[in-house]
Amino acid sequence: MKKNNQTFLIQIVLWGAIIVLLNLVSQRLFFRADLTAEKRYSLNQVTKDLLKELEDPVLVKLYMAGEMPADFLRLQREAIQMLNEFKAIYRNIELEIIDPNAIENRKDRSNLMQQLETLGLNPIQVEIEESGGEKRITVYPGAIMSYAERQIPVQLLSGQLNVTPEQQINAAIQNLEYTWANAIRSLAKTKRKSVGFLFGNGQLPVENVADIMTTLSQHYEVGRMDIKEYPVDTVTGALSLQRQLTRINRFDAIVIAKPTEPFNDLDKFLIDQYIMQGGNVLWCIDAVHADMDSLSESSEMLAFPILDDLRISDMLFKYGGRINSNLVQDLKAAWLSDMQRVRPWVYFPLISPRVKHPITKDLNAIKLQFASSIDTVMSEGVIKTPLLLSSGNTKVVPTPHVVSLERYYNFPKDDIFAKSNIPMAYLLEGAFTSIFANRIMPRLDSKEDIPFREKGKSSTQVVIADGDIIKNQRNILNPNIERGKPLPLGLDQFTGVQYGNKDFLLNVFDYMLDPRNLIQIRSRELKIRLLDKERIRAERNVWVIVNTAVPILLIVLIGIFNIFLRKRKYA
Repeated sequence: MKKNNQTFLIQIVLWGAIIVLLNLVSQRLFFRADLTAEKRYSLNQVTKDLLKELEDPVLVKLYMAGEMPADFLRLQREAIQMLNEFKAIYRNIELEIIDPNAIENRKDRSNLMQQLETLGLNPIQVEIEESGGEKRITVYPGAIMSYAERQIPVQLLSGQLNVTPEQQINAAIQNLEYTWANAIRSLAKTKRKSVGFLFGNGQLPVENVADIMTTLSQHYEVGRMDIKEYPVDTVTGALSLQRQLTRINRFDAIVIAKPTEPFNDLDKFLIDQYIMQGGNVLWCIDAVHADMDSLSESSEMLAFPILDDLRISDMLFKYGGRINSNLVQDLKAAWLSDMQRVRPWVYFPLISPRVKHPITKDLNAIKLQFASSIDTVMSEGVIKTPLLLSSGNTKVVPTPHVVSLERYYNFPKDDIFAKSNIPMAYLLEGAFTSIFANRIMPRLDSKEDIPFREKGKSSTQVVIADGDIIKNQRNILNPNIERGKPLPLGLDQFTGVQYGNKDFLLNVFDYMLDPRNLIQIRSRELKIRLLDKERIRAERNVWVIVNTAVPILLIVLIGIFNIFLRKRKYA
């Protein structure tokens, strides 16, 4: 008996030692198994590397709690689950879940909501069912993330035109890893890339690119440069082209937003050699002069080509793209308001991104104005990807062309829109060849020795045949906002519609400038397995009977079988 007690005590000690050893090992070795078919809970290696470089605590205040529709609850669960996956890699992530609607004091609740909107967290009005009917509540589908005394809003759900709320929720769930990781990247970056807006060739004034510049400044260093203003050489006292090249090369990307004045050879040389050094360029070019302000004074205007006057066609052609001097009309168009009615305007193509690329994935519809088509030409070593395509009901008209309000009020029913998938934006990637190869190089001073590069380093260019894609409106209607103040890019104050222009351009810059290539995470497709609502409605009674009767029948059969066994055993 004593020996048995000793053996029992030894077994207890051994099992206790094994448990302690396993706990010690588990603290040092981490293992998780993702058994889903599409590996939805397996983080990308880029995300893991980003999390491993963090040093300070990350605080996430998620403002999704309390009463919400089922789809929003699903988004909340998935958002928390994804943060838990992040926490498994970097444990110093704190999550706080807050329900703004649960604050009883009306003043405190109002102050919090106003604070969230000021920080950039946009609310959504939703309806939930109650026993007495329906109730409208305000939901903030997002969070405020803080790191190292900095904080940014994280919008989990972006409204998309012509897309059901369920599809929007599914898109938000698919992009959760990128959304959280991109926010952490923005907060944790110490050395930020720089973006320069070029001026000097009649580009959009600062007031019309203020919103995109402000938004970009949250992620990058943003500056301006007048390409016509040359620095002076401190030794010779003469204007220096070399110093101007140094100025433009300090930017990792430059923006050329709707120029209206010609580029001379020196301007083109500066941009060309910037690209040869590996610089990235966003071209927002109007090939045709057409302005809605002209229609406010007259019922029609003449749209005429201006691309040749800008003198940049040869540059774009050399790099692999060609903007055509035409106008794209699309039956799938953005709306125009004359203060009485809102109608679609065929000169405002409404682009629902259909190209499978990280830049355009799950974006809201993008509004273009008097856009032109783009073709590509042979350019060795350059990869060309269309980003924005027209709908299946498109028409291309040559210019000069009379734009008349008659087509707005009395649209001809017999007009034929037979073309489809007309490209209006292209992504060009690769090592470009200089336009000045085998040509005389322009100079400011014949004595200045300027290094010349004929074949460029690998870089990226995005060519958009619309200058207004980057232009924000300025307030003239809202009495609560200062008159003339820049409005959010993509917001049409006359119709109240928010388009996806800003998100598209932010994705362009992330694709150009993120060395981690974090945006590639957005290309991952997760299968959201939804129930077939039509089948549920059709087969509802059958499944109610099955779920009610089958369990009872099974219990009865088990009871009969048990009685049969007892009779056979004890008879």
